[in-house]
Amino acid sequence: MASACVLIFLLAAFFHQGDCVLKLATNFGDHMVLQRAPQQAVLWGTADTEGDTITAKITGQGSQGTPTTAKVSHGKWKLELPAQTGKGPFTVDVSSSDGHVMLHDVLFGDVWLCSGQSNMYFGFSSVINATAELHHALQFPDIRFTRAKRVQSATPQDTMAFDIPWTGPNSRYIGSSSAVCWLFAEYLHEKLKYPIGLVESSWGGTPVEAWSPPQVFTACAHHNKRGPGAHGVLYNAMIHPLLSTTLYGALWYQGEANSGHPELYGCEISNMVKQWRTQFHQQSLQQTSNSFPFGYVQLAGNAHNSMVGGFPGERWAQTANYGYNPNPAMPKTFMAVAMDLPDYNSPYGTIHPRYKQDVAQRLVLGALNVAYGQKDVVFQGPFPSAFMEGQHTLEIQYDHGHAKLTVRNNKGFEVCCSVSNMTHCDDRHDAWVAALLTKHQTSLVTLGTSRCGTRHVVGVRYEWRTSPCDFKQCSLYDSASGLPAPPYISHDLKPNQGPEIIG
Repeated sequence: MASACVLIFLLAAFFHQGDCVLKLATNFGDHMVLQRAPQQAVLWGTADTEGDTITAKITGQGSQGTPTTAKVSHGKWKLELPAQTGKGPFTVDVSSSDGHVMLHDVLFGDVWLCSGQSNMYFGFSSVINATAELHHALQFPDIRFTRAKRVQSATPQDTMAFDIPWTGPNSRYIGSSSAVCWLFAEYLHEKLKYPIGLVESSWGGTPVEAWSPPQVFTACAHHNKRGPGAHGVLYNAMIHPLLSTTLYGALWYQGEANSGHPELYGCEISNMVKQWRTQFHQQSLQQTSNSFPFGYVQLAGNAHNSMVGGFPGERWAQTANYGYNPNPAMPKTFMAVAMDLPDYNSPYGTIHPRYKQDVAQRLVLGALNVAYGQKDVVFQGPFPSAFMEGQHTLEIQYDHGHAKLTVRNNKGFEVCCSVSNMTHCDDRHDAWVAALLTKHQTSLVTLGTSRCGTRHVVGVRYEWRTSPCDFKQCSLYDSASGLPAPPYISHDLKPNQGPEIIG
């Protein structure tokens, strides 16, 4: 009995001592991916000995740089590892007078954060052709991922929990990983040929306000909410603890929960992107760019009906009312148009389409062009550049005459009819009527506007419905890339003029 008590005492002393040693933040683990050169990966954690020196070194074939150090201040430490061009695998050893911790099988590549609501959380095992996709995914050991546990907090947190630890593709976790996030990495890896790290932090049914820091609400006046949609509760718990991470970029799939309030959403999403960039840049010792690439998914089609609903306005707001990305309000952003990817038979509800492969492919095109500077990669569908009004016709030019259009049907356009040709289209008093596409040339389409009668055409909109078309059957596409023309609206049509598109 006495010997048993001694053993219990020694074990208790051992584990008590373990609470007082050098620690890495919970964000780090074996099999992870850290950001590659030219950026430097940031490590951080806690230690008990104030002023103590923390030393970190990378070992393994091809490792570059000498050990780096930092001092413990108020129980915390943070340091930058030497920039690494080799992929690894490496071992990272962090030591101090309190002891040391090691990370094994660490790769260096590009780290992407994936966030949003349920369509980002949507599991890989639920996509179309899931069995084949899951089997194929096992062939990408250089893609590693982790997932934050869903937690909310009224105050900013420094630590967080993960319900999927850092891991490569395996049968235990791959099926529940984010389908959009994983497929994006898979298609991107095929182009880049080096490791991709994914940090998923998402929660179904959540509004943009929950993911936003307080600066967003200062810029966009809004009354606070309570519960899971309360201002900042997911930013505090599921983004704030990640801010010191050296990221390459972020992906965002959200907006359904904010449908119906486009004016406010347009302000909030553009300011959220600005604040995320600022906060990640500052907290990562400036290693994450303050203009890091930000890609997102424009809302897909939903219910199988012809209702306008709240989605068209929300899609426009997702672009800060420009209709395309990047734009002056949202530089270095890219967008996957998904309005033509409805899934009316989805067993998870039409709000959760299973065609995540197409979404990811379109995101990768944007990433290659905007995030990786491959300017020859086409990532946007045709966009209006000029309007010419004729006798009961409206001619629309696309991409300054450089577009090569494919027309899949003659529907999708509407014009706004007003008694005055000097007015701004007012949805309360003026009428939107269908304008059939009567003919088209390489970069031009002609609409018939006779349904306006004696009234004047003062506005035009395209695919302005929650579900504007069946799968990949909207009206206009780019002939070479197959990318759809995005939804469009103008309440103040100026003939022979049009918006400038920024590539």
